Amino acid sequence: MRLSRWLILAAILAIVAFVGQTYIKRQQALARDKPAPPPPLETGIDGRATDWVYTQSDGEHPRVTVRAKSFRQVKAPSVMELNGVELQLFHKDGDQFDLVRSEKAQFDIAAKTLYSDGDVVITMGKPAGKLVADEDGGRIVTIHTSGVRFASDTGTASTDRKAKFEFEKGHGSAEGVDYDPNSRALHLHSKVELQWKAAAPHGKPLSIEAGEAYYNEAESKVFLLPWSKLTRDSLHIEAGAAQVTLDHGVMKEALAQAAHGVEDDPGRKVEFAADSLWLRFGDGTKIEEIKGQQNGKLISTANAMRTTVTADIIDLEFEAGVEESTLKHALAMQKAVAEARPLPRPGELLPETRVLKSEVIHLNMRPGGREIATVETDGAGTVDFLPNQQGQPKRSLKGDRIWMTYGPENRIESFRSINAFTRTEKPGTPAPPPMLTQSKELLATFDPKTSELLRLEQKTNFRYEEGTRRATADKATLEQVKDIITLEGSARATDPTGSAAADRLVMNQETGDFVADGRVATTRLPDQKPSSSALLSGAEVMQGRAQHMTSAENNQKLHYEGSAVVWQGANRVEADRIDIDRTKQIFEAHGKVVSQFADKAAPDKTDMVKTKSTTGPIFTVVRAPDLVYTDTTRLAYYQGGAAMVRPGLSVVGQELKAYMNDRSAASSLDKAFADGAVKIVSSADKRTRTGTSDHAEYYTAEQKVILNGGDPLLVDNLKGQTRGKQLTWWSNNDRLLVNGVENRPADTLIRKK
Repeated sequence: MRLSRWLILAAILAIVAFVGQTYIKRQQALARDKPAPPPPLETGIDGRATDWVYTQSDGEHPRVTVRAKSFRQVKAPSVMELNGVELQLFHKDGDQFDLVRSEKAQFDIAAKTLYSDGDVVITMGKPAGKLVADEDGGRIVTIHTSGVRFASDTGTASTDRKAKFEFEKGHGSAEGVDYDPNSRALHLHSKVELQWKAAAPHGKPLSIEAGEAYYNEAESKVFLLPWSKLTRDSLHIEAGAAQVTLDHGVMKEALAQAAHGVEDDPGRKVEFAADSLWLRFGDGTKIEEIKGQQNGKLISTANAMRTTVTADIIDLEFEAGVEESTLKHALAMQKAVAEARPLPRPGELLPETRVLKSEVIHLNMRPGGREIATVETDGAGTVDFLPNQQGQPKRSLKGDRIWMTYGPENRIESFRSINAFTRTEKPGTPAPPPMLTQSKELLATFDPKTSELLRLEQKTNFRYEEGTRRATADKATLEQVKDIITLEGSARATDPTGSAAADRLVMNQETGDFVADGRVATTRLPDQKPSSSALLSGAEVMQGRAQHMTSAENNQKLHYEGSAVVWQGANRVEADRIDIDRTKQIFEAHGKVVSQFADKAAPDKTDMVKTKSTTGPIFTVVRAPDLVYTDTTRLAYYQGGAAMVRPGLSVVGQELKAYMNDRSAASSLDKAFADGAVKIVSSADKRTRTGTSDHAEYYTAEQKVILNGGDPLLVDNLKGQTRGKQLTWWSNNDRLLVNGVENRPADTLIRKK
């Protein structure tokens, strides 16, 4: 029994050993076939995963989608550490999203924010459902930065580190960036730099700098503040706050505050400024138009001229060239002022500075934008010509419209205005009175080499004033070099000495001398210290008429020609030509001379109580080819065959010398001497006495006639004839005195009744 018990026990042990061995082998086989167990989680880690996706929606539209190749969840703080991150920030309509890529990021579950300390690439405006950056639709902007934080609930992204970004037409950079996909607004914190590429083949890039910037993708606008700079090749603009408008990524407009700029090219420099400056760009980022408001200024410097334009509003229009745009037209409005100041040039004198003022001024440039072609106003304006060298006059003009034309090197060629008023101030000590003119039309032409005034032409209702001198005409022309004014059409000039009117007057500005042609009429006023000559009395007004007349030496020398007539009161002289020298007190008349001198009218003997004369004046009329009168001797010398006529008396001879009385005398004629084939005829009360001789004398006061020389003969129609060496008779009575010849008594033939 004991043996059987051990056998049973041995069998049981054998079975157990077999089963145990089989179990162990099975377990070993199972162990070999089952997968390896995951490594244990590190301390503080709640879990791990791969190909992780996180999505947040807003109703029907997705809002945020985060993908990562792997992640692990940290207990404290509760964040997810993501690798190979792609973040989609959807726009409101859900058809576009902004794609964010980063190698590593942390997702804060509680704060719902994603933060990447490393490099981040943000591609904005991708079509929904497309992840490749260069698929259809392109990219609007790509941002390269680091240290970016994303808010999953709002989709906003921000960093305070430097960011670089690219867009279809350029690139840029900034320090610190905020981006809101909902409003599609990009905020660049500081040190903003943007550069737009030129789309055109010959275009040039345009760069912008600012202290801070906001890019609103929805409105296609960039806001720059608090300062901004714009640079395109030689164009540089600095301003305060500015706003840039884009069109499909291309810069189209810019609005800047407190701006000033310059375009500095070889041979041309354009500067501009305004409180508010608007710029419009064309193809290749070329400037097409610049508008300035409030305190606008334009300075164009080219060759020998600097032109400065100021106004409340300035509009600059540019013409696009192959590589750049050039100034084509400038418009200045509201209190506009355009100043053209010449620049010093070796060997040349500076011409005048021109200052134009008006409410509206247009400047049209020559092709190339380097030189001015024309300047004009839309309304009333003034121009000041300011001297830049000694001896130049100062001129100013005011007109309802003004046009100015320029030649090469910005030299003025012509100047035109309507309803114009001019003022010219000449230098001197003391300063002479200004010259003032006015007319309906005005045209000035200038020397193309020096810009000095050559000719000034004024038409229709011309008026002139210079001190005490005045003039009027239908047309006036000033020749600046000669300092001569020509008046045409109903021309008239006056000064304190008198006046002159004619179809045409040519006046010397400096001397006051003038030449008159065509229906000349002059008036000479009495002198302050008049002479008392009967012929050239300075105490009376002297008038003249002729077809041609000249005045010289301050109206002291006068010349009349062509049916000339000069008169004072009833005294007058007619001739083909008359010359008066008031300094030498000489009066000359030549060609068909007719002189008339009046005695004072005698009172009517029948009414001695009356104070006024009732008997007409007595005239002495002399005709001759030539007359020379000298006031110092009061002698009027007639030559070439003279004939004198007085009431009841006529004298004919080859020569006649008439001695004039003082104006206070009753008779203008004191005495007259005739020589050469003299014939004197005296008639009174039906009695005629005719005397002939070589020499004769007539004394007015005594009415005495003396004949001598050449066998004098007196024929009396009542008493016969008388011969003698000298015959003397009195025309107012019956007296006759005969002086016989030596060795021969006088012959007398007496007629009996």
